[in-house]
Amino acid sequence: TGVARSIGRGDRGRRLRPTRPGTELGRTATAFDEMLDDLEHAEHQALAAEARMRAFVADAAHELRTPVAGIRASADALVRADPSDEERERLSVNVVREAIRAGRLVDDMLTMARLDEGLSVEGRPVRVAPAVEQAVARQSARTPGTRLVADVRGAPPAVRADPDRLAQILDNLLQNAARYAAAEVRVEAEGVDDGSVRITVADDGPGVPDADRERVFDRLVRLDDGRDRHAGGAGLGLPIARALARAQGGD
Repeated sequence: TGVARSIGRGDRGRRLRPTRPGTELGRTATAFDEMLDDLEHAEHQALAAEARMRAFVADAAHELRTPVAGIRASADALVRADPSDEERERLSVNVVREAIRAGRLVDDMLTMARLDEGLSVEGRPVRVAPAVEQAVARQSARTPGTRLVADVRGAPPAVRADPDRLAQILDNLLQNAARYAAAEVRVEAEGVDDGSVRITVADDGPGVPDADRERVFDRLVRLDDGRDRHAGGAGLGLPIARALARAQGGD
């Protein structure tokens, strides 16, 4: 009776735990305990979702501040000043560029939010070599000054994956590598014993210190926080790549 009163006052951590669960009263008490377990689990899930949403809003506000400030400054100069044709073009291009950055950032953060909630990924056979080669071609178009080399000779013919998400993983890895490469990025795909594929992306840049090898996969982490954000990303590419890989049974 005392336990029941405590539960009634809101102490959902207490349980009746009947000593004779086989009786009618015992079965009722057991069912009541199970209901409390479900309620407690649902409450924890709701609190965790609320915490994730608060973090998402805070992160979004922080990260969007830079491109929004750039758009505002350029737009203000276009309206208030009397720029030359050359300056007007430069300011207009800056508005478009910052708007694209903001849109990409929102897309990335929404992807992370969906992954946090357990994004459903449906796999089907995907040919590995063409997927890698197409990703390399896309990155070559984005960064023509960087040499990209693909070695898919050891890749299995196909793996089970979501083709769009696999492309997103490859794009994120290649963009990150190209950002820090001195001149070259290499991609290697090779089969492993369990029938999956290991894809390695390496660049000839300064590299990541051993102490930061895991930290770079945390969201919104930049190893050089003081660098110009125009030169770097928002710190979401690698976390998204890892989360998408794990959603498909990889890492």
